[in-house]
Amino acid sequence: MPPESGTAHLRHDIVLVHGGWHGGWAWERLVPHLASAGHRVHKPTLAGLGDRAAELDERLGWQTHVDEIARHLQERCQGAVTLVGHSYGGSVITGVADRLPARVARLIYLDAVIPIDGVPGMESFPPERQAAMRAGALALGGLRVPPPDPSIWGFEPGTPEHRQLQERLTPHPLKVMTDAPRISGRWLSVPHKHYLMAAGPPVSRFVDLYAQRVRDPAWTTGLVEGSHEMMWTHPRQLAAALLALISPPD
Repeated sequence: MPPESGTAHLRHDIVLVHGGWHGGWAWERLVPHLASAGHRVHKPTLAGLGDRAAELDERLGWQTHVDEIARHLQERCQGAVTLVGHSYGGSVITGVADRLPARVARLIYLDAVIPIDGVPGMESFPPERQAAMRAGALALGGLRVPPPDPSIWGFEPGTPEHRQLQERLTPHPLKVMTDAPRISGRWLSVPHKHYLMAAGPPVSRFVDLYAQRVRDPAWTTGLVEGSHEMMWTHPRQLAAALLALISPPD
């Protein structure tokens, strides 16, 4: 949808990076609300996931995803962009901003991981969940972690939304979770950093990360209606929260 003449000055590249087990499809209910405000919205699917599941191999890891989103910025975006990362996508956008801080105007973490240098993403899960994911990966041949049941995000089994997610989620590359990300700290120079946590229910597993950002004057924070999958269940409310950060009133 082309922007109206009165909103043309708002045109800005927004790159949405999905979480684990998802694909670019996860943003399809949100994108129209952002695009109608005049922004160029990108929703790439990460290698080995979604409609790119067939690309999975033993070499595909965290760096693969950082590399391809960095390349997307350089080849398809203009000027400094807004990077939005959902869940695992927060790790990816951090890696991209760490490499290309001058190309990133704003980082928005959406109920998302903030990676720690040298610490595999798998370690952010409770030990019993780690064991279950490793066992699930072994049952699938050792390279892929099967998706969780959507009920962990508050979807009632048997409902249409639960069934839709079950049908569309794909296994997540195990190496992505076990790789130790290398983060120099350059990403902290990005001028605008925001953390939006799902208000729930259920309670977000990122509540401690959120609390840390609340106490950090370099960040702004907020709650968004809905559970972890708010871009799917509450796209209009999420769009309003994102647009308030990306296009604040003059």
